[in-house]
Amino acid sequence: MSGGDLPTGLRSRGSVLAELLCLTGLALLAYFWIIPSQVSGGGLGLDPGFLPRFCVAAIGALVVADGVMRLIGGERVEAYAERWSALVYVGALAVLGAVILRFGGVAASAAVTIPVGMLALGERRPILIVAATAVVAGFLFFFQR
Repeated sequence: MSGGDLPTGLRSRGSVLAELLCLTGLALLAYFWIIPSQVSGGGLGLDPGFLPRFCVAAIGALVVADGVMRLIGGERVEAYAERWSALVYVGALAVLGAVILRFGGVAASAAVTIPVGMLALGERRPILIVAATAVVAGFLFFFQR
């Protein structure tokens, strides 16, 4: 190991900074472009875009706070063991959920994507998978009508 090398399993500061910039950019993109293009105003009460914007702002603030703490604190961050496969799993799950949502509705999408997502994340207890799927899909089924 030379002077600038990191021990195996640790991420570089550049990697942490790149992650911070990408996630912050996505939050800003969602706040200023994606949400306004998908939500229309009108009616009484709060603007329909309030909750999505609030959630994106909160996520963005947490991302910035975490990234700054990692960079300033000098905390060594472990590398992701899954590497790119986790991104592929989440992306494939999002595509699966969107396709089922388009043709089967919200409850059907939840009934498929929740157990598949839980299995992809490593959950192996059947009772938890069945319970989470039943509660969320059932809730969405009754409130979708």
